[in-house]
This record gives sequence, C-alpha cells and structure tokens, in this order.
Amino acid sequence: MPSITSIAAITGFLWTSLTATAAIAAYSGQQALLGTGYSLSSTIRDALIANDVIGDVLDDFEPTYSLDISYPKSHETVLLGNDIAVKAVSKRPVFTFHSLTSPSISAKNLTFTLALTDPDAKSRDKPIWSEMCHWIVTNLTTPEPALHLSKAQPGELEEYLPPSPPPKTGSHRYVFVLLEGDASNLEAPSDRKHWGYGKVRHGVRDWAGENNLTVVGANFFFAQNKKQ
Repeated sequence: MPSITSIAAITGFLWTSLTATAAIAAYSGQQALLGTGYSLSSTIRDALIANDVIGDVLDDFEPTYSLDISYPKSHETVLLGNDIAVKAVSKRPVFTFHSLTSPSISAKNLTFTLALTDPDAKSRDKPIWSEMCHWIVTNLTTPEPALHLSKAQPGELEEYLPPSPPPKTGSHRYVFVLLEGDASNLEAPSDRKHWGYGKVRHGVRDWAGENNLTVVGANFFFAQNKKQ
C-alpha cells in the first residue's frame, strides 16, 4: 500500500497522490502564495485523515503542537506517513515538540506524554492484536522545544518496544501521539496488546480518555517486514 493516499485540497483544488512529506516541504512556499488561509496544523490533520489515523486511532482534532521524531543512528526522520525500514527504528528515537500557536504564560506549566502505538497488529486487514502499545514516556514539559535523548527516561511508563511487523502482513502504521494533561498518577496499561482493553483497535484513545489526557499532536510512519 502507498505510504499516503492523498492530501486534501489546498487553495480550492485537490492534489491527488501527494505525500504528506511533500506537503510539508512545500508548506513554506505555499504560505507565501496563500497567505495564512492554510496552516501547518491543517496539513498535519489532512495527513492523519488521509491515512485513517484520525478514525482508527484518534478522534478528530486540530493539532496544536508539531511533533518531530527522528532516529539518529539510522538518520531517519518520521514525516507524516513516510516508509522507514524496520531495522532503522530498532533504537529509541529522539523527539522535539513545539506549539503551533502563540504560547501563553500558562503553557509553561503544562505536562506532556508521548505514546507510540500500532493500530495494524497483526495486520491492517486483520488487526487482531491492535492496538499494540510500543512506548509511553511522560512527565515531559516545555515552554521551549525539548530534546529527549535516545535512552530510558525517568517517566518511561512502557519501555520502547521496536516495531517488528510479522512477515506477509503488509505495511503497519506506527503512530506517535502527543498528549497533554496531568501525568502525576499515570499508570502503564495492563498489557501491551490492545493496551490491556482486550478489544480490537482499542488503545491509546481509551487510555488517554481514562486519564483525562488531551491529544495535541501526532506523527506517524509506515514499516513492513521484508518478507511479503
């Protein structure tokens, strides 16, 4: 399957077969032509909708934070639906996030949590293990973009489980979700499979809701086993 199907219309016409990566790369130039009518937040949301991340994984939302993820050892960057080799994501990534709106004084007191989930386990057609929880790290604070090194974090509720899609199961979406809210009493899910809920395609959305966490940003990539 392609890494992204399409991005919604910009300036009134539809760009078909345009990757989210290309959309972001073109964003600065488009802003010069379009003024402020189309935002980076809209570009992110369009990519999430086009790939059913909004729908399968998350309820609809307007991203208020950008989430930049990279794997320094393999020099790979997560770009809203690009393909990355499984071997390139074997170690914890580094990440930054920053507000897409004008930060307020109160934003300095916010706490964030980053989660990584696979909605396509065992496969996208047969998600019998979905969602699979791959990582949760919390007690992240900002007012400035924060860089977190690729090592265990004090607030790591679930250690990083490298993506490992089984053979002949096609491309899996690996979705990073940035959540905002009080993390002082957060507990890890009871199980990685289905995030402990025991139901297909249940996971980060349920866990965030139970813990009064708000989705403020997301990013994702595709990976698949070499044997297809």
